[in-house]
Amino acid sequence: MSIAVQYPHDPRTAAPRRLDEAMIRCLALHVRRQIGVPADAPATAVGEVIRRSAEIVINGRIVSVAWDLAHPVHDETGAPVLGLCDVDPDEPDAAFVSINCAIAIGRDDLLRSTVTHELAHVIFDVPQALVARRAYRGVARDAAALHRLGSGAEARANAFMGAFLVPPVALHTRLLAYARVERLRLARGPHTGRPGSPILAADNPSDVVTGVFAALAGDFGVSDRFIAVRVARYGLMQGGRA
Repeated sequence: MSIAVQYPHDPRTAAPRRLDEAMIRCLALHVRRQIGVPADAPATAVGEVIRRSAEIVINGRIVSVAWDLAHPVHDETGAPVLGLCDVDPDEPDAAFVSINCAIAIGRDDLLRSTVTHELAHVIFDVPQALVARRAYRGVARDAAALHRLGSGAEARANAFMGAFLVPPVALHTRLLAYARVERLRLARGPHTGRPGSPILAADNPSDVVTGVFAALAGDFGVSDRFIAVRVARYGLMQGGRA
């Protein structure tokens, strides 16, 4: 069964438009559900993501996705990179995704993040390249690239990746459970997590908060850094910084 996604786009060029972070999060959760991962479930199985995304219907266009996890991956200079997403103008309805398992060996969290980041490039960036019949290459060079904020295609892919792997409500719910166990102080503030729930106060012991982030990272199958970025982006801690 194909994954099907719809989002605002230019019907002539297929380029995304008016996609804010809230919309990207909703789309990530929609894809997650289609793959069969409940919204409140922790770690996502990489193999299932790859299997279910072999064909994606993007705004009505069917795109086949060929995944390669068996070979080294390099950029145009020959330097090793984590992953890339390619489009060949001679293959009008296909995307090619390569993941450098040699770099991610022993790092399931890095593999999971890279796969989801490249899936986002397929969803958001491949359609316009196919319509224009031009080459396209999106590259995830290193782990730091998976935390890039701001605007543009890479930031959009990271927003999708973050919400797919660590949904805001699921993260908030587990964060509060750990906070109760550790007797952390809570406060009120704006957030995009579980409606009506408090967030972590700013003056909790940093070593305890770090331990909670590590426990959450284990639950969701990502890195401690990944959790810190998500907590900051979702506003789940007062004065939280990525």
